[in-house]
Amino acid sequence: MSGTLPTTPSFQTLNISSETNTSSTTSVSGRVQRKTQGVQRWSFTASYAPGTRATMAPLMAFITKQQGSFGSFTAKLPVYSDTSGSLVKATHTMLVNNVGGYPVSTKSIAVDVTPTGVTTGALKAGDFIGFGLHNKVYQLVADCDLNGSGQGTLTFEPGLIATIANDETVVYGDVQFTCKLTRDVQEFSAGMGDQVRYELDIIEDV
Repeated sequence: MSGTLPTTPSFQTLNISSETNTSSTTSVSGRVQRKTQGVQRWSFTASYAPGTRATMAPLMAFITKQQGSFGSFTAKLPVYSDTSGSLVKATHTMLVNNVGGYPVSTKSIAVDVTPTGVTTGALKAGDFIGFGLHNKVYQLVADCDLNGSGQGTLTFEPGLIATIANDETVVYGDVQFTCKLTRDVQEFSAGMGDQVRYELDIIEDV
C-alpha cells in the first residue's frame, strides 16, 4: 500500500463507474443467454482545477510514487464516501448482527446500531459501505431503516467477495476505496502562467 490520495488539491469534477463482467451467447434461433461473472469494480475519473506548480506538486509526487499502475493506495471521495442518510458516524456504531456471520455472495445482511433508537432512512440507497476486515466497497440498493432496538437490514451490490463475521464493523462514513492507477503513463499538463492541469483515472484494486 502506497499511502492515501491527497485531498488537497480537491477534485473539480468526478465520474463514478461500476464495471461488471457479463458474458453472453446467441443461439442460431436468436435466443440470447447472459451470465454474470460475479466480478464488479468501481472506477473513477477525476479532474482537478488548474493550479500552480506549488499547489499541484504534492499530488504529482504522490502519483509518481505509485510507479504507474503498480502501486495500490486508498482514496476518499468528496461527498460520496459519507452517507446521505441520517445516521451519524461520530456517534453511532454499526455491526453485523448474525451469529454465524455471512458467506461469500450474500447481498443482504442484518445489522444492529448503538445507541439504539428508531431511525428512518438511517442509510440511503446509493450510499457506499465497507466492512472492517476486507477492503471491497459495496453500494446500498435500498434504504436501511432501524427499529427501536437499532436493528435493520442492508441490501447491497455486488455480493460479498469475502465472508464477514458476527459483530464485524460496518463502515458507512469516511469510506475508503483501495485503488490503483489505470495507466502506467501519467501526464501533468503545464501551461503558461504557472498553471498545471491533471486528470486522474483510477480503478478499485481488491
